[in-house]
Amino acid sequence: MLQPGDRVLAAMSGGVDSSVMAALLHRAGYEVIGVSMQLFEKKAGGASEGKCCTLDDFQDARRVAHEMGFAHYVMDFETRFRDTVIEGFIQGYLDGETPSPCIRCNQHLKFSALMERAESLGAPFVATGHYATITQEGGRWHLQKASDPAKDQSYFLFHHTQATLARTLFPLAQLTKPEVRSLGAELGLHLAEKSESQEICFVTQDRYDSFLEAEGRDPGRGDGDIRHLDGRILGRHHGYWRHTIGQRRGLGIAYAEPLYVVRVEPPTNTVWVGSEADLMGAELLARELTWVDGPPLGPLACQARIRSRSPEADALVIPLPDGRVKVAFAEPQRAIAAGQAVVFYRDGEVLGGGWIDARPE
Repeated sequence: MLQPGDRVLAAMSGGVDSSVMAALLHRAGYEVIGVSMQLFEKKAGGASEGKCCTLDDFQDARRVAHEMGFAHYVMDFETRFRDTVIEGFIQGYLDGETPSPCIRCNQHLKFSALMERAESLGAPFVATGHYATITQEGGRWHLQKASDPAKDQSYFLFHHTQATLARTLFPLAQLTKPEVRSLGAELGLHLAEKSESQEICFVTQDRYDSFLEAEGRDPGRGDGDIRHLDGRILGRHHGYWRHTIGQRRGLGIAYAEPLYVVRVEPPTNTVWVGSEADLMGAELLARELTWVDGPPLGPLACQARIRSRSPEADALVIPLPDGRVKVAFAEPQRAIAAGQAVVFYRDGEVLGGGWIDARPE
């Protein structure tokens, strides 16, 4: 348990949330070590300006640490970030999926690599500016939603286990964004009104297809067919990896009714389209499962969320012999996309989650 004077490694992106988080811990009497993570090559004022983790953000984090009076360091995690986040992001699109790199970053960098670094520095705890709640009851740790539904980030944290929750702090759990900004001003932080970033930090042109092209990772299959689910060829695409499930714009097809991408098929270089009704699915398969307090022994009735901004839906999670699970929803869900996370809840508590593998045929 956290004790006064304990050493805490605070992950500081240079934004208002992580800055207020670190400042609050310092003001409360803990020995804070601020750390900014160098994840990819960047330039101040360049194309990544306005995103998180830029050089200007690091300067903001360093200034906050100086103003408050605690140490701040920039640590190099570029190789690990490339191997575990960027490469997975690229491969996901080439596999016809829709990746979620921010969750992978949380899992492999902030709550794995950073915890390893904290241990080497004698810091029992890692703190971040995420909006989620950690509680302890009955000798077990629980991950729950933040008190502010508009800012809750529990969906992005499903990978936590008992071991990681025991060493993690979310000081902003009970605060709203306006309250965080107000605290920033009260603490005298210069970035209390700094705007938020919602974009993928390493995709500097704000277009993932341009990023893949710049990476030289075009699979080389060129143009292919856009087919209706009834089999008709309606047009041509310029790279299947430019299309994602649920996409409506940019298809270049004139049709009597709105068309949506319902399936991306790399082996045949085909993008399949259909009506909005065709986007609905009642089941999915998920792989790479993580459970906060151990896997279920049998079918699990819960609520499941298939993307960060979707509401939870009643579902039954059925373990499969191959280690995956089948998720059967009480009501069909729109645009289930492989590569996105599915997260399981019960009464506002995160039970676990995994990565959507496919919609059963």
